[in-house]
Amino acid sequence: MDTTLLFTAALQLPDPWRVSGVELRDGEGGRRELHITIGFEPGSSFSCPHAECGREACPMHDVRNRVWRHLNFFQYKAFIHAGVPRVSCPEHGVRAVPVPWARPGRGFTLLFEAMVVELAKSQPVADIAEQVGEHDTRLWRFIRHDVDQARLYEDYTGVEAIGIDETSRKGHRYITVVADPAERNVICVVPGKDANTVKRFALDFMDHNGDPNRVTPVTCDMSPGFAKGIREHLPNAAKVIDKFHVIKHANEAVDKVRKTQAGRNPLLRRTKYLWLRNEEGLTGLQLETKHNLQKQRVKTGRACQMRETLQDIYATSTSRMQAEAGFQTLCSWMMHSRLEPMKTLARRIRRHWQDILTYFDHRCTNAILKGLNGIIQHIKTRVRGLRNMDYFSTMIYLTRGKLDLATVTI
Repeated sequence: MDTTLLFTAALQLPDPWRVSGVELRDGEGGRRELHITIGFEPGSSFSCPHAECGREACPMHDVRNRVWRHLNFFQYKAFIHAGVPRVSCPEHGVRAVPVPWARPGRGFTLLFEAMVVELAKSQPVADIAEQVGEHDTRLWRFIRHDVDQARLYEDYTGVEAIGIDETSRKGHRYITVVADPAERNVICVVPGKDANTVKRFALDFMDHNGDPNRVTPVTCDMSPGFAKGIREHLPNAAKVIDKFHVIKHANEAVDKVRKTQAGRNPLLRRTKYLWLRNEEGLTGLQLETKHNLQKQRVKTGRACQMRETLQDIYATSTSRMQAEAGFQTLCSWMMHSRLEPMKTLARRIRRHWQDILTYFDHRCTNAILKGLNGIIQHIKTRVRGLRNMDYFSTMIYLTRGKLDLATVTI
């Protein structure tokens, strides 16, 4: 078979496009490169490229030579060369005809971009750039564009419950991640962690056919900024304090008690996880050590029992009323414990009393966001050193947004 016909078939070129030449050339560093030249049959005509124009067979104005990077051919870098015709439309003027292998204004073919976007789901873009011999800035440009374009097709019409959580990018620079617990995917990433963050989410949500008035419940932490934003921009939402955040604060309080006591009792040093892990997660020796310390009536043991009681309330309460009684007894115990960190925890619970109890009405958590946290931490590592926070957001959408990239990469 003629080589040009073979490459025409391999590239799936429609009429009137044809491969007119294929050759290996010396490239940078003495490496060989494959260069494919594409043309069109003499006398070919093209329609006006304007989306609202149906004019066919517009007269050709001129031809502009272009080059695109294509997928490697075996060990060779591959490039496509073509003279792109520009046609003259009486109504819309001179316009370039779109080529079937690349998007307008791009220096890469659709297949090359699709490959890079797929690799970016699991590899740092800097590593991919080194593999393909391109600068990472050029790759980031179309990765961000493709992710942004794919998001335009997202439809959140049926979303009625969301989870909100923040994470730091670098230092005190935060982003807020919003997830749909039903679909288990990220639907919005916005900078900051205040009331304006919720406002920006609400606007983005409406851009994707979501209705803020239908959202209830909203699971989040105890942030006053989130609380204010939810009141103002999600008016019918029931705010649910995520139980994992409450338990996290309890763990921190227990460890503060341990640290204070460890200064006077060397036996408590290096026992942090004996008190913070559930007993089923401890080894036999760890469990024996913990029970021996509790027999000595150490304050840390009492604090740990309070934390375990908190977990039992979440695990066994069958109604809001039962949970409220349990929290009242627990808070009273903590306030009379003479353990300042536990008293602080009791005050915190009382400040957020209604929102904590709302959990027992809806039984929703930010478990999906906690599950995503490990992946997001890995993404942080992959984009470390990049100042642009948009890159961080792009990678979260790409890996956890469940975007239909076929809408923009095929």
